[in-house]
Amino acid sequence: MKLFNASITGLFDLLFWPFSFLGPIWSLVVFSLLAGILMLWIFGLVSDQDSIRVVRDRVRGNLIAIRLFGDDLGLLFRLQGRLLRDNAIFLRYAMLPLLIMIVPVLLIIAQLNLRYSARPLEPGETATVMVSVTDPSIIERGVVLEAPDGVSVETLGVRIPQQREVAWRIRAERAGEYQLVVRAGGVAVEKQLRVGQAWGKTSSLRASGLGNLLLYPGEPPIEQSQIVEAIEITYRQLELRIFGWSVDWLVLFFVLSIASGFAFRKVLGVEI
Repeated sequence: MKLFNASITGLFDLLFWPFSFLGPIWSLVVFSLLAGILMLWIFGLVSDQDSIRVVRDRVRGNLIAIRLFGDDLGLLFRLQGRLLRDNAIFLRYAMLPLLIMIVPVLLIIAQLNLRYSARPLEPGETATVMVSVTDPSIIERGVVLEAPDGVSVETLGVRIPQQREVAWRIRAERAGEYQLVVRAGGVAVEKQLRVGQAWGKTSSLRASGLGNLLLYPGEPPIEQSQIVEAIEITYRQLELRIFGWSVDWLVLFFVLSIASGFAFRKVLGVEI
């Protein structure tokens, strides 16, 4: 899984490289539109298009009949019943393709989240580093955060034994890419920190477990050391504006990808 995750991240690095000069908002627009076309193509590939087309034709015919014979109450109820039946049949045909599409959608969202959800710290800015451990007794024995030159640790670790967490405030002093080191129970775990760099891969969380590996692909997962579970840095949110309006990257992605899918359905000959 680590190799698969690294391969997917490397592939997206190559795909993003030609659009890096556009800036974050316009590169997100491009990838959202392309993702919509990709999802449409996958839906057409794995779905029973002939059956879906028959059902859709019946639905269109019944809708026309409702407009033509809307004054016949008995016929109107029968037509509405047929519409409900055909919509249920369509959902049955579409369910499996939609389930299959969840996998590439999650992979795309994880990669976009790595690039558009947060920005690197600016020199002089502060952030919180939160470390989660597997057992409260580890906190009592001591958890230490070490920072290289260019980053200072401004506070002692604030212990939260009930939640098995320790938190520090750090300050970024100079631009660069750094490795923080957490030492606990004889184990040392590194966490990447980006300061004063252009938008790009900004990993806020490094953790153990398969789920975190897929959702936060920016760094290798923490080995199952039974000591440190996760290290998180509270980066600032990457501000995205389009025509002067502040937008959330995930909302913009879904709106544009869905619109792109509908716009190209006739071009690709896909019934949805």
